Amino acid sequence: MDAQSETRDADYFELLKSQFHGAPITRLVPQTLEVVERGYVKIRLHADARHHHGAGRIHGGILALVLDNAGFFACATESDGHWVMTTEFKVNLLESVALEDVVATGRVLRKGRQLFHAQMEASDAHGGLAAVALGSYALLPRKFRLTEGA
Repeated sequence: MDAQSETRDADYFELLKSQFHGAPITRLVPQTLEVVERGYVKIRLHADARHHHGAGRIHGGILALVLDNAGFFACATESDGHWVMTTEFKVNLLESVALEDVVATGRVLRKGRQLFHAQMEASDAHGGLAAVALGSYALLPRKFRLTEGA
């Protein structure tokens, strides 16, 4: 990859991170996004007691949200600036997670003309695998652009 392409990617990845961190859901469910490379992201969930179910563990729906975000943004890094939309999503919850940070990774498995397929994993603070997911994401005609306040 040439220097101009790397700069263009870096600028686009910053736009994606701005969109992610500026989204209202990240105020309810605090997360941080790291774009590792095209097609691969890491999201850290900063869980607190609001994210627990009645048994005092992180709710599976919260883990699913973070996994979907990881798949979405992994695909968005390969979308040439276009929005993607979740079309299908499957989660397997493997272990419950206590009050601790969770790291979710998303990786593009296949990029088609109109549909992406991604694989996601969520690990607890000790590296234990908590959940896995597969998702399909459709390419939309709309381009990402900076939102007000982001």
